Parts: sequence; structure tokens; C-alpha cells
Amino acid sequence: MTDRQGVGTLGTSVAPASASFPTPSLWQLELKATLSRRRALVIKMGFPLLLVIPLAATGAPQFFAGMLLTILIAMVGTVGTGVSVTRSRGIGWLDRLAVLPLPAWRISLEIFVAGWLVDCAQATIIFAILEVAQRPDPLIIVSTWLLALATLAFSGAIGLGVATLTDNAGEAMLFLSVILAPLLFLSGLFTGVPGEGVRYWVAQVLPFSYLTDGFQLVLHGNPPYGTAGSFLAAAVAFGVVSVGGVAGLGRPLLARGA
Repeated sequence: MTDRQGVGTLGTSVAPASASFPTPSLWQLELKATLSRRRALVIKMGFPLLLVIPLAATGAPQFFAGMLLTILIAMVGTVGTGVSVTRSRGIGWLDRLAVLPLPAWRISLEIFVAGWLVDCAQATIIFAILEVAQRPDPLIIVSTWLLALATLAFSGAIGLGVATLTDNAGEAMLFLSVILAPLLFLSGLFTGVPGEGVRYWVAQVLPFSYLTDGFQLVLHGNPPYGTAGSFLAAAVAFGVVSVGGVAGLGRPLLARGA
């Protein structure tokens, strides 16, 4: 997860463009701001280790391990984006971005991409540990990794949506909990996906149900659904939906006043 609270300082530190050194894109400035806080970055990158290493090393039941890892990915995406962008909105940084001669959809996408890249680094650490500890089928781990990146994008879009509702980080956390908890339940993380009915169909349109099955396969479990091909298809579908959602949130995200 990323912290973009301090990005507002970049607005006064960017040098004018020159023929030899063009001004960096917004997403590059956002990413540079995150990477400049080294201690916070180390904590962010090390945080997944606290959960992944015990799960991978102790042979935890695959269903519960897959559930916990999926929740970790969901929290990284939603909280990392939602809370940090909410803080940026609260300190007026998004109001400053709103006056740039750029379309709103591009600004929201660039803010989103900078955070998503750091989130992807966290997810990659998780899968590197699972690869070393479990030695899963290469197609399964690659397809599940790509699905995890798409799930981060989907979760980040939810977080960005919450950032359009408030400029208070505490309220953002409450909104995220109210939204994310039922989505995880409907995805079958706690009880499994039923074979029919409303919950079955809802689970088919949420990435968390696919990801938990992917994690179970990586951990040599036997989930009821899921193949490498279906995970790849889901990754593409949810990635496209997430990008479209983020672009559509550009105008409300930059609207003045919370």
C-alpha cells in the first residue's frame, strides 16, 4: 500500500520543462514522492512478510491461507489508495491538480498508477516467497500473480471511489470496511462459494473469489473452481473494468469541496 500524503509538496518543487529535460509525468512525481520516504517504504515492503512467511512455512490449511492472502491483497489495494488519496484531498493537493490543463480522467489514472505500481511490488514479494516455499506449477503461479495485480487494481478503484466521498481518513477507513467486508463475504472467502443461487453469481463478478482459488492452487490445495486459463481471463477482465472505473472517477475526485 502506498502513502501519497506528502505529494502536495511536489507542486512547488518541479522545475520548468526544458528542451533537454522534459517535466516528469504526474505519475512519476507521485511515485518519486512515495519512494523518497525510505523508512515508510521499507515498512510497506516488509509488512506482507509478517503474514506470508508463517503461512508458507507452517503448512497452514490451504482454504484459510488462501482466504488470508486474498484479504491481504484486498486491504493493500483499498486502504493504500483510499486513505492516502483521501489525505491528499484533505490537504488540498487534488484541488491544485484540478487546475492543471489535463483531463480529469488522466489525472485520476496517473495518481492511481503511481500507487498501483508500489502495491504490485508488495504483491510480487508475496508470490516470490510462495514460489520458493511451495514450488507450484509455473502456469498457476504466473496466472494467479497476474490476477492478484488485477485485484489490486480493482481494490484500488474502490479506494479511489471512497476518496471522492470524504477528505477524512477515519471516515474513509469506515467506508472501506462497510464496502469491503460484504464483498469478501459474497466472494465466498469465509464460507466458500455455493454451487448455485445469488451468491454464486455475485462471486463470478468479483475478483476476490478467483484470487482465493488461485492462492489455494498455489498452496497445492484443491479448490472447487479455477484453472490457469480462467485466472488469466479474469485478470484481463477485471483489469479493464478497473481502468475504466478509475478514469470515470476523475471528475468527482477532483471536484472541490468534500
